[in-house]
Amino acid sequence: MDAVASPTAVLADARVRLQVLDGRVAAGFSDDELLDGLAAIQTLKGALAALEARLLVETDARDLARKRLHWGSTSDWFTHLAGLTRREGRRAVVHALQLVTERPETLSALHSGHVSDTQAAIICDAVDVLPSSPALRARGEQVLLDEARRLNATDLARTARHLADVVDPDRTERRDEAALAREERAAHAGRFLSVTDDGAGGVRIKGRGSAESGAVLRAALLPLTRPAPAVDPDAPGCDSQADPRDHGARMFDALVQLAQHALDTDQAPASHGARPRVAVTIDYRLLATGVGLDPRGEACTDDGLRLSVAAVRRLACDADVVPVCLGSDGEVLDVGRSSRLVTAALWRALVARDRHCTFPGCTRPPVMCHAHHVVHWVDGGTTCLDNLVLVCGAHHSVLHHSPWQVRLSEADGRPEFLPPRRLASQDPPAWIRHRPRRE
Repeated sequence: MDAVASPTAVLADARVRLQVLDGRVAAGFSDDELLDGLAAIQTLKGALAALEARLLVETDARDLARKRLHWGSTSDWFTHLAGLTRREGRRAVVHALQLVTERPETLSALHSGHVSDTQAAIICDAVDVLPSSPALRARGEQVLLDEARRLNATDLARTARHLADVVDPDRTERRDEAALAREERAAHAGRFLSVTDDGAGGVRIKGRGSAESGAVLRAALLPLTRPAPAVDPDAPGCDSQADPRDHGARMFDALVQLAQHALDTDQAPASHGARPRVAVTIDYRLLATGVGLDPRGEACTDDGLRLSVAAVRRLACDADVVPVCLGSDGEVLDVGRSSRLVTAALWRALVARDRHCTFPGCTRPPVMCHAHHVVHWVDGGTTCLDNLVLVCGAHHSVLHHSPWQVRLSEADGRPEFLPPRRLASQDPPAWIRHRPRRE
């Protein structure tokens, strides 16, 4: 492909041509120019989305995000490049792959402007949940493409929800054991569990999995959900009262009780030299007095959940909690230890300082990270906080097998990274902590 026909050159030329309109005030356009212009923009956006899908799939196939730019994945890189949410970035990569490899008719309609990128995503998702018959899926795709010419995305999504009834009316009769097995495999492949801060002092738990996994969870939780009297019935002068918790509250309490039992069980070391513990990082003055708010928001656990000072003080009464106390400037004053292993204490100090993977653009939590020696141990580097940085497994490999470099800043003692020079003509790169949107 010659330089003129490269995507960069063609798109740059199109951008230059569009600049002709920059000087014109919209009020000066005629009615027809306004309406036709907006319609033309939608067609152009579809063509750009189709081109983006093709380029994204090829980029992913070559694994350029990891090999050339040293991101953890294509979706991580594209999320950053396009300024998307992580969910949007992951969906963009999945939909691009579906359009290019499985839904060429939808890709063609996107390129011609007959469907928008939002409508194309709806079609991909709707067809993907149909039975795996290629003919049936092709028929479903065509039905939605026809509907997309007259419906907006909201109405198309409503139609998509009833797609199975249109293209596969006999599906109920044909759901035999093999179909059920396929659904179970799909449910298992799509399993996930997340525990996130709800922004209101609590956490939100969300997940899904196979029916088999659900049966295991219920078997473990239900024995712990029996209603308990609010007042001890054996206490003198007290009448037993019904448990005020509803079923959902009892299920949540059972899950916490089960997790606490796992932590209390004497197991072999499983992570960084010590069996799992609840580690909480907090300013020492707040832990001592229980008064005030942490200005740096550092009352948090290893996996990033933020806690109130009162909650930390309650947890600190438990011998299985490892408090990591910070001074006024964020320095580590003391690292509580539940074992004699120095590596466990260093790990707690490292997590307290770095919080998550420190590689620019990555925020994987400490449970997914390694301690990397800035100066390798075999080269005389010591195993101490001043020679360690927290990086995830993918970026740990990058630091060992690519030109990327890391150091601890003399100004504040925190990690900063030096990216490799991609082109000989580029200026020497600078040390960074955050990646620019465009590289």
